[in-house]
Amino acid sequence: MKPENIITQRVFVREYYRQNASFFLLIIGLAGGFMRSHDHIALAEFFVGSPLLLLIPFTLWTLYILKVITFNTETLRRSENEFLFAFAMLKRSDQWTAAFLTIFIQAAPASLYGIFLIAIAAKHQIILSIGLVVLMLLVLMILATAKLYYILNHPDQERKVNRIKRFFDRTFSKPYPAFFVEWILRRQPLMLIGCKAFSGALLLAVIYLYSTDVYDHRLLAMGIVIAASAQVPLLLELHQFENFHFGFVRQLPLPFYKRLLYTLTTILLLTLVEIGLLITHFSVSLPVTTLLQCILFFISMLVFQQGLLYAKDHTQEQLMSRVFILTMVLIVLVLFKIPLWLFIAIHLFAGIFIWQRNYYQFEHITSTE
Repeated sequence: MKPENIITQRVFVREYYRQNASFFLLIIGLAGGFMRSHDHIALAEFFVGSPLLLLIPFTLWTLYILKVITFNTETLRRSENEFLFAFAMLKRSDQWTAAFLTIFIQAAPASLYGIFLIAIAAKHQIILSIGLVVLMLLVLMILATAKLYYILNHPDQERKVNRIKRFFDRTFSKPYPAFFVEWILRRQPLMLIGCKAFSGALLLAVIYLYSTDVYDHRLLAMGIVIAASAQVPLLLELHQFENFHFGFVRQLPLPFYKRLLYTLTTILLLTLVEIGLLITHFSVSLPVTTLLQCILFFISMLVFQQGLLYAKDHTQEQLMSRVFILTMVLIVLVLFKIPLWLFIAIHLFAGIFIWQRNYYQFEHITSTE
Protein backbone atom coordinates (compact mmCIF):
# COMPACT_ATOMS: atom_id res chain seq x y z
CA MET A 1 0.00 0.00 0.00
CA LYS A 2 1.28 3.47 -0.90
CA PRO A 3 2.45 5.74 1.95
CA GLU A 4 -0.24 8.38 1.24
CA ASN A 5 -2.96 5.74 1.58
CA ILE A 6 -1.55 4.54 4.91
CA ILE A 7 -1.40 8.12 6.24
CA THR A 8 -4.96 9.04 5.23
CA GLN A 9 -6.35 5.84 6.72
CA ARG A 10 -4.59 6.45 10.02
CA VAL A 11 -5.61 10.10 10.24
CA PHE A 12 -9.14 9.89 8.87
CA VAL A 13 -10.40 6.29 8.96
CA ARG A 14 -8.99 5.02 12.24
CA GLU A 15 -9.83 8.22 14.10
CA TYR A 16 -13.31 8.32 12.57
CA TYR A 17 -14.27 4.86 13.81
CA ARG A 18 -12.53 5.39 17.14
CA GLN A 19 -14.39 8.62 17.90
CA ASN A 20 -17.73 7.23 16.71
CA ALA A 21 -17.43 3.79 18.31
CA SER A 22 -20.23 4.56 20.79
CA PHE A 23 -22.48 5.75 17.96
CA PHE A 24 -22.03 2.51 16.03
CA LEU A 25 -22.51 0.42 19.19
CA LEU A 26 -25.76 2.26 19.85
CA ILE A 27 -27.01 1.60 16.31
CA ILE A 28 -26.00 -2.06 16.48
CA GLY A 29 -27.66 -2.42 19.88
CA LEU A 30 -30.91 -0.87 18.66
CA ALA A 31 -30.95 -2.82 15.39
CA GLY A 32 -30.06 -6.12 17.03
CA GLY A 33 -32.05 -5.66 20.22
CA PHE A 34 -35.39 -4.42 18.91
CA MET A 35 -35.54 -6.08 15.48
CA ARG A 36 -35.21 -9.75 14.57
CA SER A 37 -33.76 -11.10 11.32
CA HIS A 38 -37.11 -11.45 9.55
CA ASP A 39 -37.98 -7.88 10.60
CA HIS A 40 -34.85 -6.60 8.84
CA ILE A 41 -35.74 -8.61 5.73
CA ALA A 42 -39.33 -7.33 5.75
CA LEU A 43 -38.08 -3.74 6.13
CA ALA A 44 -35.63 -4.20 3.23
CA GLU A 45 -38.41 -5.63 1.04
CA PHE A 46 -40.50 -2.60 1.96
CA PHE A 47 -37.71 -0.25 0.84
CA VAL A 48 -36.88 -1.94 -2.48
CA GLY A 49 -40.54 -2.35 -3.38
CA SER A 50 -40.79 1.22 -4.66
CA PRO A 51 -38.31 3.90 -5.83
CA LEU A 52 -40.18 6.39 -3.63
CA LEU A 53 -39.65 4.26 -0.52
CA LEU A 54 -35.94 3.99 -1.33
CA LEU A 55 -35.74 7.68 -0.49
CA ILE A 56 -35.79 6.67 3.20
CA PRO A 57 -32.43 4.79 3.18
CA PHE A 58 -31.09 7.29 0.62
CA THR A 59 -31.81 10.14 3.04
CA LEU A 60 -30.10 8.29 5.91
CA TRP A 61 -27.08 7.55 3.70
CA THR A 62 -26.88 11.21 2.72
CA LEU A 63 -26.89 12.27 6.36
CA TYR A 64 -24.21 9.68 7.11
CA ILE A 65 -21.99 10.97 4.29
CA LEU A 66 -22.50 14.51 5.56
CA LYS A 67 -21.30 13.28 8.95
CA VAL A 68 -18.19 11.83 7.27
CA ILE A 69 -17.53 15.08 5.40
CA THR A 70 -17.92 17.11 8.59
CA PHE A 71 -15.47 14.85 10.43
CA ASN A 72 -12.89 15.07 7.64
CA THR A 73 -13.20 18.86 7.49
CA GLU A 74 -12.81 19.24 11.25
CA THR A 75 -9.85 16.86 11.25
CA LEU A 76 -8.02 18.99 8.69
CA ARG A 77 -8.62 22.12 10.79
CA ARG A 78 -6.48 20.73 13.61
CA SER A 79 -2.98 22.13 13.71
CA GLU A 80 -1.37 18.69 14.13
CA ASN A 81 -2.78 17.63 10.74
CA GLU A 82 -1.47 20.55 8.69
CA PHE A 83 1.15 18.25 7.15
CA LEU A 84 -1.67 16.66 5.12
CA PHE A 85 -1.79 19.75 2.89
CA ALA A 86 1.49 18.50 1.41
CA PHE A 87 -0.71 16.06 -0.52
CA ALA A 88 -1.15 18.86 -3.06
CA MET A 89 2.37 18.05 -4.29
CA LEU A 90 1.40 14.49 -5.27
CA LYS A 91 0.07 13.51 -8.65
CA ARG A 92 -3.65 14.13 -9.03
CA SER A 93 -4.32 10.46 -9.69
CA ASP A 94 -2.63 9.50 -6.41
CA GLN A 95 -4.60 12.18 -4.52
CA TRP A 96 -7.91 10.97 -5.94
CA THR A 97 -7.04 7.34 -5.18
CA ALA A 98 -6.13 8.11 -1.56
CA ALA A 99 -9.24 10.26 -1.08
CA PHE A 100 -11.59 7.69 -2.62
CA LEU A 101 -10.12 4.82 -0.60
CA THR A 102 -10.56 6.87 2.58
CA ILE A 103 -14.22 7.64 1.82
CA PHE A 104 -14.89 4.07 0.69
CA ILE A 105 -13.78 2.66 4.06
CA GLN A 106 -15.53 5.40 6.07
CA ALA A 107 -18.76 4.74 4.15
CA ALA A 108 -18.58 0.97 4.77
CA PRO A 109 -21.70 0.85 7.05
CA ALA A 110 -23.84 2.47 4.34
CA SER A 111 -22.30 0.24 1.67
CA LEU A 112 -22.95 -2.94 3.66
CA TYR A 113 -26.63 -2.08 4.07
CA GLY A 114 -26.72 -1.17 0.39
CA ILE A 115 -25.40 -4.64 -0.47
CA PHE A 116 -28.13 -6.11 1.75
CA LEU A 117 -30.77 -4.14 -0.15
CA ILE A 118 -29.28 -5.23 -3.48
CA ALA A 119 -29.44 -8.88 -2.39
CA ILE A 120 -33.11 -8.53 -1.39
CA ALA A 121 -33.92 -6.72 -4.65
CA ALA A 122 -32.11 -9.40 -6.68
CA LYS A 123 -34.08 -12.10 -4.88
CA HIS A 124 -37.31 -10.49 -6.06
CA GLN A 125 -35.78 -9.48 -9.44
CA ILE A 126 -36.37 -5.74 -8.93
CA ILE A 127 -33.73 -4.44 -11.34
CA LEU A 128 -34.69 -0.77 -10.96
CA SER A 129 -34.06 -0.80 -7.21
CA ILE A 130 -30.67 -2.47 -7.72
CA GLY A 131 -29.62 0.23 -10.16
CA LEU A 132 -30.85 3.06 -7.94
CA VAL A 133 -29.02 1.73 -4.86
CA VAL A 134 -25.74 1.30 -6.77
CA LEU A 135 -26.09 4.73 -8.37
CA MET A 136 -26.88 6.48 -5.07
CA LEU A 137 -23.92 4.94 -3.25
CA LEU A 138 -21.53 5.82 -6.10
CA VAL A 139 -22.80 9.42 -6.30
CA LEU A 140 -22.45 9.95 -2.53
CA MET A 141 -18.94 8.48 -2.47
CA ILE A 142 -17.81 10.51 -5.47
CA LEU A 143 -19.15 13.73 -3.96
CA ALA A 144 -17.50 13.01 -0.61
CA THR A 145 -14.24 12.15 -2.40
CA ALA A 146 -14.39 15.40 -4.38
CA LYS A 147 -14.96 17.35 -1.16
CA LEU A 148 -11.99 15.69 0.58
CA TYR A 149 -9.80 16.29 -2.49
CA TYR A 150 -10.86 19.94 -2.57
CA ILE A 151 -10.18 20.72 1.09
CA LEU A 152 -6.80 18.96 0.88
CA ASN A 153 -5.82 21.30 -1.96
CA HIS A 154 -7.42 24.50 -0.60
CA PRO A 155 -6.32 25.10 3.02
CA ASP A 156 -7.29 28.18 5.05
CA GLN A 157 -10.17 29.28 2.85
CA GLU A 158 -11.49 32.78 3.39
CA ARG A 159 -15.03 33.02 4.81
CA LYS A 160 -16.99 35.98 3.53
CA VAL A 161 -20.11 37.46 5.12
CA ASN A 162 -22.78 38.34 2.58
CA ARG A 163 -24.42 41.75 2.41
CA ILE A 164 -27.77 40.60 3.81
CA LYS A 165 -26.06 39.21 6.90
CA ARG A 166 -24.06 42.42 7.37
CA PHE A 167 -27.26 44.50 7.05
CA PHE A 168 -29.08 42.52 9.76
CA ASP A 169 -26.01 42.63 12.02
CA ARG A 170 -25.88 46.42 11.78
CA THR A 171 -29.64 46.95 12.11
CA PHE A 172 -30.70 44.49 14.80
CA SER A 173 -29.05 43.42 18.04
CA LYS A 174 -29.24 39.71 18.84
CA PRO A 175 -30.12 38.40 22.30
CA TYR A 176 -27.50 36.21 23.93
CA PRO A 177 -29.36 32.87 23.42
CA ALA A 178 -29.29 33.51 19.65
CA PHE A 179 -25.48 33.80 19.60
CA PHE A 180 -24.85 30.08 19.77
CA VAL A 181 -27.66 29.22 17.33
CA GLU A 182 -26.10 31.46 14.69
CA TRP A 183 -22.61 30.24 15.55
CA ILE A 184 -23.49 26.55 15.16
CA LEU A 185 -25.36 27.26 11.91
CA ARG A 186 -22.24 28.85 10.47
CA ARG A 187 -19.62 26.55 12.00
CA GLN A 188 -21.30 23.13 12.07
CA PRO A 189 -24.43 23.24 9.88
CA LEU A 190 -24.13 19.57 8.89
CA MET A 191 -23.93 18.48 12.52
CA LEU A 192 -27.01 20.52 13.39
CA ILE A 193 -28.99 19.19 10.42
CA GLY A 194 -27.87 15.62 11.10
CA CYS A 195 -28.85 15.72 14.79
CA LYS A 196 -32.22 17.28 14.05
CA ALA A 197 -32.96 14.91 11.17
CA PHE A 198 -32.03 11.81 13.19
CA SER A 199 -33.98 12.74 16.32
CA GLY A 200 -36.95 14.02 14.30
CA ALA A 201 -37.15 10.88 12.14
CA LEU A 202 -36.81 8.69 15.23
CA LEU A 203 -39.65 10.44 17.07
CA LEU A 204 -41.89 10.31 14.00
CA ALA A 205 -41.21 6.59 13.57
CA VAL A 206 -41.98 5.89 17.24
CA ILE A 207 -45.17 7.95 17.14
CA TYR A 208 -46.23 6.15 13.95
CA LEU A 209 -46.06 2.80 15.78
CA TYR A 210 -48.94 3.94 18.00
CA SER A 211 -51.22 3.85 14.95
CA THR A 212 -50.39 0.19 14.28
CA ASP A 213 -50.83 -1.31 17.76
CA VAL A 214 -51.61 -0.46 21.39
CA TYR A 215 -48.61 0.77 23.42
CA ASP A 216 -48.25 2.65 26.67
CA HIS A 217 -46.01 5.69 27.24
CA ARG A 218 -42.84 3.60 27.63
CA LEU A 219 -42.29 3.22 23.88
CA LEU A 220 -42.34 6.99 23.37
CA ALA A 221 -40.18 7.51 26.47
CA MET A 222 -37.51 5.17 25.06
CA GLY A 223 -37.58 7.10 21.78
CA ILE A 224 -37.13 10.35 23.71
CA VAL A 225 -34.14 8.91 25.57
CA ILE A 226 -32.41 8.09 22.29
CA ALA A 227 -33.43 11.41 20.68
CA ALA A 228 -32.07 13.35 23.67
CA SER A 229 -28.81 11.37 23.58
CA ALA A 230 -28.43 12.34 19.92
CA GLN A 231 -28.28 16.00 21.00
CA VAL A 232 -25.06 15.49 23.00
CA PRO A 233 -22.75 16.66 20.15
CA LEU A 234 -24.72 19.93 20.07
CA LEU A 235 -24.55 20.27 23.85
CA LEU A 236 -20.79 19.71 23.71
CA GLU A 237 -20.49 22.46 21.10
CA LEU A 238 -22.62 24.75 23.32
CA HIS A 239 -20.40 23.91 26.30
CA GLN A 240 -17.25 24.73 24.32
CA PHE A 241 -18.82 27.91 22.98
CA GLU A 242 -19.61 29.21 26.47
CA ASN A 243 -16.34 28.18 28.10
CA PHE A 244 -13.72 28.28 25.35
CA HIS A 245 -14.82 30.54 22.48
CA PHE A 246 -16.99 32.95 24.50
CA GLY A 247 -15.36 32.53 27.89
CA PHE A 248 -15.33 36.21 28.82
CA VAL A 249 -19.03 35.92 29.73
CA ARG A 250 -17.94 34.10 32.88
CA GLN A 251 -16.26 37.33 34.05
CA LEU A 252 -19.44 39.40 33.70
CA PRO A 253 -21.29 40.33 36.93
CA LEU A 254 -24.31 38.13 36.27
CA PRO A 255 -26.10 36.05 38.91
CA PHE A 256 -26.11 32.32 38.27
CA TYR A 257 -29.87 32.15 37.68
CA LYS A 258 -29.52 34.50 34.70
CA ARG A 259 -26.69 32.44 33.25
CA LEU A 260 -28.84 29.35 33.73
CA LEU A 261 -31.81 31.06 32.11
CA TYR A 262 -29.77 32.12 29.05
CA THR A 263 -28.44 28.60 28.51
CA LEU A 264 -31.86 27.00 29.04
CA THR A 265 -33.34 29.39 26.48
CA THR A 266 -30.61 28.36 24.02
CA ILE A 267 -31.39 24.68 24.65
CA LEU A 268 -35.10 25.36 24.06
CA LEU A 269 -34.28 27.03 20.73
CA LEU A 270 -32.25 23.98 19.73
CA THR A 271 -35.11 21.60 20.61
CA LEU A 272 -37.95 23.40 18.83
CA VAL A 273 -37.95 20.77 16.08
CA GLU A 274 -38.44 17.83 18.45
CA ILE A 275 -40.98 19.67 20.63
CA GLY A 276 -42.94 20.72 17.55
CA LEU A 277 -43.04 17.14 16.25
CA LEU A 278 -44.20 15.82 19.62
CA ILE A 279 -47.02 18.38 19.77
CA THR A 280 -48.23 18.09 16.16
CA HIS A 281 -47.96 14.28 15.81
CA PHE A 282 -48.75 13.14 19.33
CA SER A 283 -50.85 9.99 19.42
CA VAL A 284 -54.49 10.44 20.44
CA SER A 285 -54.33 7.09 22.24
CA LEU A 286 -52.20 8.70 24.98
CA PRO A 287 -53.46 11.27 27.50
CA VAL A 288 -52.49 14.92 27.08
CA THR A 289 -50.64 14.86 30.40
CA THR A 290 -48.26 12.32 28.88
CA LEU A 291 -47.41 14.83 26.13
CA LEU A 292 -46.41 17.42 28.74
CA GLN A 293 -44.39 14.85 30.66
CA CYS A 294 -42.60 13.71 27.49
CA ILE A 295 -41.63 17.28 26.56
CA LEU A 296 -40.34 17.97 30.08
CA PHE A 297 -38.56 14.60 30.12
CA PHE A 298 -36.76 15.51 26.88
CA ILE A 299 -35.70 18.94 28.18
CA SER A 300 -34.71 17.60 31.62
CA MET A 301 -32.37 15.05 30.02
CA LEU A 302 -30.60 17.84 28.15
CA VAL A 303 -30.30 19.90 31.35
CA PHE A 304 -28.81 16.91 33.15
CA GLN A 305 -26.33 16.23 30.33
CA GLN A 306 -25.35 19.91 30.23
CA GLY A 307 -24.76 19.84 33.98
CA LEU A 308 -22.56 16.74 33.67
CA LEU A 309 -20.34 18.60 31.21
CA TYR A 310 -19.32 20.91 34.06
CA ALA A 311 -18.42 18.02 36.37
CA LYS A 312 -15.30 17.17 34.35
CA ASP A 313 -13.74 18.25 31.09
CA HIS A 314 -14.37 15.57 28.43
CA THR A 315 -13.35 14.96 24.85
CA GLN A 316 -16.14 13.92 22.48
CA GLU A 317 -15.12 10.25 22.43
CA GLN A 318 -14.97 10.11 26.24
CA LEU A 319 -18.35 11.78 26.52
CA MET A 320 -20.06 9.53 23.97
CA SER A 321 -19.03 6.37 25.83
CA ARG A 322 -20.65 7.73 29.00
CA VAL A 323 -23.75 8.81 27.11
CA PHE A 324 -24.08 5.32 25.64
CA ILE A 325 -24.04 3.75 29.12
CA LEU A 326 -26.50 6.35 30.45
CA THR A 327 -28.84 5.74 27.50
CA MET A 328 -28.90 1.98 28.04
CA VAL A 329 -29.53 2.43 31.79
CA LEU A 330 -32.40 4.85 31.19
CA ILE A 331 -34.03 2.55 28.63
CA VAL A 332 -33.95 -0.31 31.13
CA LEU A 333 -35.39 1.91 33.90
CA VAL A 334 -38.17 3.11 31.58
CA LEU A 335 -39.13 -0.52 30.92
CA PHE A 336 -39.62 -0.96 34.68
CA LYS A 337 -42.51 1.58 34.50
CA ILE A 338 -40.83 4.22 36.66
CA PRO A 339 -43.02 7.37 36.45
CA LEU A 340 -41.81 10.03 34.05
CA TRP A 341 -42.26 12.81 36.60
CA LEU A 342 -39.68 11.08 38.81
CA PHE A 343 -37.18 11.06 35.92
CA ILE A 344 -37.94 14.74 35.28
CA ALA A 345 -37.42 15.77 38.91
CA ILE A 346 -34.17 13.82 39.30
CA HIS A 347 -32.70 15.08 36.02
CA LEU A 348 -33.56 18.72 36.68
CA PHE A 349 -32.40 18.73 40.30
CA ALA A 350 -29.17 16.78 39.68
CA GLY A 351 -28.33 18.67 36.49
CA ILE A 352 -28.79 22.15 37.97
CA PHE A 353 -27.05 21.16 41.21
CA ILE A 354 -23.94 19.83 39.41
CA TRP A 355 -24.05 22.82 37.04
CA GLN A 356 -24.11 25.41 39.84
CA ARG A 357 -21.58 23.60 42.02
CA ASN A 358 -18.92 23.38 39.29
CA TYR A 359 -19.64 26.40 37.09
CA TYR A 360 -17.22 28.93 38.55
CA GLN A 361 -14.38 26.47 39.16
CA PHE A 362 -14.67 24.56 35.88
CA GLU A 363 -11.67 24.85 33.59
CA HIS A 364 -12.09 24.01 29.93
CA ILE A 365 -8.96 22.40 28.51
CA THR A 366 -9.88 20.20 25.55
CA SER A 367 -10.78 21.76 22.24
CA THR A 368 -11.92 20.45 18.89
CA GLU A 369 -10.07 23.17 17.06
